[in-house]
Amino acid sequence: MQRKFRWSWLGAIALAAAPTAAAAQDTSTQSHTVREGDTLWGLARQYRGDPFLWPDLYRMNTSVVEDPHWIYPGEVLHLSGSEAVASVPAQDTPAPFADSASAPAAQADQPQAVADQPPAPVADEAAESPVTGTEASEPTPASLASLTKVDPDAEQSAPLFGRRSGNTMQETLAAYNNQPYRARRRSEFYSSGFLTERQKLPFGEVLGPITPPQIRAMARNTNAMPNSVIAIAPPKGASYQVGDSLLLVQIGREIDNHGEVVLPSGIAQVIDTAAGKYLASVIAVYGPIRGGQRVLPLEKFGDAGSAKATPVADGVRARLLGGSGRQDLKAPQMVVFLDKGRNDGVSPGDLFEIRRQPGRLSDGAIRIDEVMATLQVVHVRERTATARLLNVMSPDIAPGNEARQVAKLP
Repeated sequence: MQRKFRWSWLGAIALAAAPTAAAAQDTSTQSHTVREGDTLWGLARQYRGDPFLWPDLYRMNTSVVEDPHWIYPGEVLHLSGSEAVASVPAQDTPAPFADSASAPAAQADQPQAVADQPPAPVADEAAESPVTGTEASEPTPASLASLTKVDPDAEQSAPLFGRRSGNTMQETLAAYNNQPYRARRRSEFYSSGFLTERQKLPFGEVLGPITPPQIRAMARNTNAMPNSVIAIAPPKGASYQVGDSLLLVQIGREIDNHGEVVLPSGIAQVIDTAAGKYLASVIAVYGPIRGGQRVLPLEKFGDAGSAKATPVADGVRARLLGGSGRQDLKAPQMVVFLDKGRNDGVSPGDLFEIRRQPGRLSDGAIRIDEVMATLQVVHVRERTATARLLNVMSPDIAPGNEARQVAKLP
């Protein structure tokens, strides 16, 4: 049963004098076994006569105490048998140490009370050995640099403060720079789009996303996400097979007499049929996928591997038709269309240069023949080609500029 005391002003005076008496009777003690309720603050007051000297006890027991705010029952702490030192020195503070490693540890706030937990594991075997008659040497506190430093000869372990950001950045750059070269890329082939060339294409229709996969649960205004299921209607008189891959597109603006722009929004694969309609799983997303969009059979992609384009002396000369929208052509990777295609000798992977036409302007200035941008063909039809800008040297690129073929894939 716990004893209850009623304190008076006389008892308070006695309590203030208690640490000095306790220190006087325990100065010869060499070790202390932690009991429930102990703190470094209280042990410093008991054995050293001053609770503010608790950092000394912590420095002598860093092999046992990992965190000075938490000590556990059963831990054996080494104590100094030397005469207690007051927390407020009688002399002025000496000059700073020349070696920062020999400077005393900074005092910290009062540690929290001991937790009611099982004893923590001892850091090394030396802490478990009996205490000898000689005084234990106080280890030098580790600095922040030593905690994060990695010894190449030592066994590698997880850093104290987590994975170093420097290594993460190096790994990211290495993964980016070490990608294998591809003359043509599948994602660019399917996502760039093309012109219809006024041909009648076998368009199906996206009826809408299905959640759960029931035809009656269609929501035409909802965007489909990857791996979601959509309902599809085939062209009139046509049908799909389970496993067929389909290109989901929306129809854009019309460019001169070359037809409308077909803008891909994703790729889906037929997985089932229900109520006379087809269900397809979305496997790639290039834009919003909604009900009312069109569906086309997916073209076969011809991978050119790591082949390099070879220069050509007198290549095809095409005219720039513009982009999929009406925005200015200023940034790399923007999609543009050319008025020459497969019938004119243009192939996927060909490199073109957009050049400025030389001449004299109305204000008397002379315009010279220079490269404005370079581009690569990613999709080819009979009379038109789709390309992506690689480099832009001059942002004032307007439809009608000449594009010259400068290299072809073998």
